[in-house]
Amino acid sequence: MHRKDYILITVLSLYFFVFGNWVLSITSLDEGRNLDATLRMIESGNFLIPFYNCDYRFEKPPMLYWLTSISFMLFGVNEFSARLVSGLAATGISLLVYRWSYELLGRERALYASIIFSTLLHIWVEARAAVPEMLLTLFMSLSLYAFFKERFTLGWLLGGLAFLTKGPVGILLPVAVYLLWRRELRFISVKGVLVFLAVGTSWYLLMFINFGYEYFYKFFIYENVMRYTGAKSLHPRPFYFYLLVIAFSALLYLPLFPKLLRRGHESLLLWWLGLVFVFFSLSQNKLHHYILFLYPPLAILLASVASIRYMRVSLLLSVVLIPLLYLYALNVEKERFVPEAVSLLKDLKDRRLYFYRYENSAVVFYTRRCIERKEEFQRGDLIITKEEKLKNLKGYRVLRCGKEFEGKVCLIEKL
Repeated sequence: MHRKDYILITVLSLYFFVFGNWVLSITSLDEGRNLDATLRMIESGNFLIPFYNCDYRFEKPPMLYWLTSISFMLFGVNEFSARLVSGLAATGISLLVYRWSYELLGRERALYASIIFSTLLHIWVEARAAVPEMLLTLFMSLSLYAFFKERFTLGWLLGGLAFLTKGPVGILLPVAVYLLWRRELRFISVKGVLVFLAVGTSWYLLMFINFGYEYFYKFFIYENVMRYTGAKSLHPRPFYFYLLVIAFSALLYLPLFPKLLRRGHESLLLWWLGLVFVFFSLSQNKLHHYILFLYPPLAILLASVASIRYMRVSLLLSVVLIPLLYLYALNVEKERFVPEAVSLLKDLKDRRLYFYRYENSAVVFYTRRCIERKEEFQRGDLIITKEEKLKNLKGYRVLRCGKEFEGKVCLIEKL
């Protein structure tokens, strides 16, 4: 391994994954929920039981909250520190891709693989989001690599951290890939399983002791089983949905795919990519970030057929594209609802504030309020709702409206 390569990969990764992560204020519903839960941990001193909007948050385990808490304490409560964990996790994956590729393909192809991973468009988005998927992908990839190197106890430890980041999928997928590749059970050791149970399940046991079946049902049954099987349909997508996601993400490398399909490859990489793709394609609820775990093998496979000329062009295009996206994000931020509404609400902090048939977790996070959902309102109440819902309300005055990714959102006052 070459130290200069690691330095180069780290610098490129920070540029592609961290630079400009502060431009947009909190965007997605998940970002606001995760960050509000994190900040409430710091404010209350309770780092075991997550709360969001003054209610229990059973939907996600705490690893992202814990690491983001450290980031907040080191760098302050801001967008940069809120999203830093994901950016650093993506950097870690890029370094792992290099190391793994070095062993499979040699130094030159290892550098290609790391650059390809760093220039997948989807990774740019998720590395700048305060959601657990990038951290999960890091722990799962490290776990699988440890199994690959026959360091089984370490693999179970890292699998436990993945389990503590997102739940059962964190250990299920690395184990499934390993079994398909090796088809043997040597990795199941008493020591390793005990380490996994101690690291990965102790927090869940604490939650079960405190909340019983209510927690078990909400997280394991509802959030995992029912979402996967479609018993609870929240994000239905067609089977080919992830083909479109991959095509967008690997836009710079689509010309390499025909060459890739004509060539034989390391079986582990094919099992890894294929299993993740099929597993999530069979899920009845699909979100774009579910498949991040297939990008490391995809990057390595693409590196095996890329030429140095192709890599130079794609890297140059990517380096130029980042500041252009930065400028685009600046323009988007100027028209958004959240910054304007939060600024106004600071001057109206004594007024009652509610959500109407809508939720904006970023407002909860920035204002530090507990905002209830309501259907009926009194004079003087402040209400946040989507513009399309205004037709259901009577006697109000619009204070602010702005764009969000889910549509136009308004802050209104009941007259």
